Amino acid sequence: MSALIQDEVLQVVVQQKILDDQVVWRSWQWQETKPIMLVLIKQTQYIGLLSDDETTRLVRNYVSETNQYGSLVIGYLASTETSNWFKQQWLPELVRLTRQAARVVIGTGSWSLNKVVGKRRFQMYLKACRQAQLSHKLTWLLDDGGRKVVPQVLKGGRWYMGPVDN
Repeated sequence: MSALIQDEVLQVVVQQKILDDQVVWRSWQWQETKPIMLVLIKQTQYIGLLSDDETTRLVRNYVSETNQYGSLVIGYLASTETSNWFKQQWLPELVRLTRQAARVVIGTGSWSLNKVVGKRRFQMYLKACRQAQLSHKLTWLLDDGGRKVVPQVLKGGRWYMGPVDN
């Protein structure tokens, strides 16, 4: 009995949006006809388009393995820039991505005191989504106990989603 040998080619388009040397989002598209998942995390990303960190790998692996989505966009909420700059440039970009996404997963966990800037930005984002009537797309990333978590806590395990209170 002969084994079936199959060549498989996957093309992935990787893009990122940079504003004033800060990465706002990075995306991977591997199947244009499938929906987009947007995952928001509370960290800063560096400009190297092909550089990965643990969080990026965990999120990308999870989303691709579900086979439900053809694109992933990771939005980065942490930044050292001013609040005014965030409102004028970064926030509209995240709201635009929210409109395009089939699902938005907020993988920020709970906010500690040393992440005050990111927490304020998330609150502005949430308010903008409510005003644009997009809050129905927003879900929290949860562990099996229902606690809000960051992707690293799940260590590649199952993701649970819970609605964001409106």
